[in-house]
Amino acid sequence: MEMSFAFFADAATVPADGKVYVLGGGFSALALPELPGMASFAVVAGFRFTSADAGQVQIIELRFVDNLGKLVVPPTTMRFESAGPPPSGAGEVSVSTVTILQPTLGEPGEYAAEFWREGTLLSTVRLHVLEQQMPLSQPGSPPPA
Repeated sequence: MEMSFAFFADAATVPADGKVYVLGGGFSALALPELPGMASFAVVAGFRFTSADAGQVQIIELRFVDNLGKLVVPPTTMRFESAGPPPSGAGEVSVSTVTILQPTLGEPGEYAAEFWREGTLLSTVRLHVLEQQMPLSQPGSPPPA
């Protein structure tokens, strides 16, 4: 089993056809109107399984952490189990996942989605959180509402 991709998106889903459908994907920075503040986004990931993975259970843990490595939300556990080898000629099976997170982000800075398997870090996707600055009004313009 190997991880083939991971990224953040505004929204995503994986219907029965197995393809991942994404809106607003691939960002690495998030600006909130004020901090602390609640955010909502998807963590999209893809995994590849070969015939060597057949009959094995793979457990992946997704951890969303702050810049000190402290959990921001409880970890999410994903479980993969293959009943048999990939279809002949395919060589591998790809599985896409979507995890919706709604963390309260306390401070600006770097956060990360980490994917772990059996105590080994597989991949990290970093998210830079900013507090959105309100634009200064120009002379003669009405104050912001």
